[in-house]
Amino acid sequence: MCTLKNKKAVLFDLDGTLIDSEWFYYKAWRAVLEEYGFALHSDIWLNDVAGKTDIQAFDMLNSKYGVEIDQAELFERVRKRIARQHDEEPIPLMPGAADLIHFLHQRQITMAVVTSSKREVASYHLERNGIREFFKALVTRTEVKHTKPHPEPYLLCVQQLDLAVEDCLAIEDSLTGTTAAKAAGLACFGVQTHESIRKVLKVDRTFDNLHEVREFLEK
Repeated sequence: MCTLKNKKAVLFDLDGTLIDSEWFYYKAWRAVLEEYGFALHSDIWLNDVAGKTDIQAFDMLNSKYGVEIDQAELFERVRKRIARQHDEEPIPLMPGAADLIHFLHQRQITMAVVTSSKREVASYHLERNGIREFFKALVTRTEVKHTKPHPEPYLLCVQQLDLAVEDCLAIEDSLTGTTAAKAAGLACFGVQTHESIRKVLKVDRTFDNLHEVREFLEK
């Protein structure tokens, strides 16, 4: 059983794990792809796109669904749509995130964020939600050659913290992220409200939400 007694650090994914951004980004991609005549249904987003970088998402849509769009043009339209949405609505923390962060902080557990977002984007969301100070390390796609599901982001984070992989617990919400964490040799919790996704996560334990994670670790 994975408990805090044998862990020195908790490494969080960002999108969909710490911040409630998946619906936010889904709305932007869906709106833009509608302009090209492609209906991005929520099941496609959850199963094939969420947790991936923009390029990984583009390649998936192209290879699996035959979406033939100029990549640069698509990314620019999505970027503008996301910027407009940022002006209209903030991206909040996931339910239970603040409580879990303070719980770990009180127990002097080191925390870090490992994300496929760009560094400036990740820093923006952490600072806007007032939690950047709690994380000793921030590893983004800006610092690595290979993004998730490759283990490089997690291995780099463990190295920056000067810890062993056995000392760390990863918390992820997607197959892409959990694959990366397990490939790096980390214990990993999968936190996902959608049962269909939760079932395919190859993790040490799954939870519906971060409240459950905190309750489990407290026991």
